[in-house]
Parts: sequence; structure tokens; C-alpha cells
Amino acid sequence: MSDKITLVVGASRGIGHELVHQLSQNPQNKVYATVRQPIPFPSSNVKSITLDQRSNTSIAAAASQIPELDTLIINAAIGKDEKLLDTTDTRLAEYFDVNAIGALRIVQAFLPALKARKTRKILLISSQSGSMARQINATGGFRGPYAVSKAALNMIAVQLHNELHEEGFTVVPLHPGWVATDMGNEAGSGAMPIPKSVEGILHVLEKVTLEDSAKFYLWDGAILPW
Repeated sequence: MSDKITLVVGASRGIGHELVHQLSQNPQNKVYATVRQPIPFPSSNVKSITLDQRSNTSIAAAASQIPELDTLIINAAIGKDEKLLDTTDTRLAEYFDVNAIGALRIVQAFLPALKARKTRKILLISSQSGSMARQINATGGFRGPYAVSKAALNMIAVQLHNELHEEGFTVVPLHPGWVATDMGNEAGSGAMPIPKSVEGILHVLEKVTLEDSAKFYLWDGAILPW
């Protein structure tokens, strides 16, 4: 991607951190990176902003610093492989608050900045765990409350598409693959290197157009079933 203003939410480590790194390699790009605790980024075209997506106050403070955006990437999430029947209502609510409701809070807050530019792309880092078709009889991967919250995130993407498509917004959820992040490594060895996943994610982000809105993407450009 070139000459774009991008916000990466959840950039302190893993996929989010690598997204910031790769986007910032083009000096013409301007990248905002949200973190819960301040961390330095070496590139001069990256601005770090403190944000907790569970807090409307924190989100509003961050949004006040960004007047315009081409692209919003929401990456922040929590997850473990837990059984739904063993999950308390408090724990399930935590999953929804971070993985689904938090994403909606972010979109609502940064919508004016996105409307200030013409690109108007929203990328939600989701998971194939949120695919109904992929979860039926699933025996591995992150299931339970994580899968439920990611299914909710996917539906949020669809509803955002329904409400914003006529205003020129492209909204896509994307599964980054089994990636060697802290979360991904909990599932065992053999995960894909983070840079490879991010290269694919950014390629998808670059090529998607208004006609691709509300499609569920895999990191390599393939389309996943809902």
C-alpha cells in the first residue's frame, strides 16, 4: 500500500506490530499504531497512540488525535481454546467485549476520520473459528467462547457493510491463518511466520474493492465460507 493513512488497532506485538512495520516501510505512508501501554516505533512515519478498546473514554481520546484515515485495521483480540460449556457468563462477556463490541466501538469512533477520505476501507482481523461451516464437527483450533465471539465479529462486518456500502465503504473480515503469535503458538508448533501472514493480509487489503465488501477472506486471498 502506498501514500495512505492507516490506523492499526492492537499494534503492540504479533500481527499488529508487523502490520505497522511493513506499512511504514513506504515513507509516504502515515501509520497510527494503538497500544495499551506506550512503546517506541523506530519509523518516523509511525505515531503511537494509547488506546483500550474496552473503554469509550480511551477510544474517544484516540479518535480526537486522528482527523482523517484511508484504512482502519482492527487487530486486537483475546483468545484461548476453551469449552463453551465450561465458560462463565463473565468470561463470555469478556470475549464479546474485546473481540466484537470493542471492534464496533472503534468503527463508530473513527467513522468521521474514514469519511474524510475516499478510500474508506475497514479490515477486521477475524478467524476461521468464526465460520459456521468450518466449526461444525471441528476437533482442533480455538473453539468455544473465542469462536462465538469471532462469529459475532463476522456478523458485525456484514452489518457494517449493509449500513455503509452505499457511502463507499469496503468492509472485510479476514482470517490471518495459523500464525506464530503468542496465541497461535498455544495451538502447537508449525505455525506460519508472522511476516508471511502480514504480507498476504496487506496484499488482500490493497486489492479489495467495493465489490468485495462483506466477503470473508483468508490471508492468501481465498474466500472462506460463512
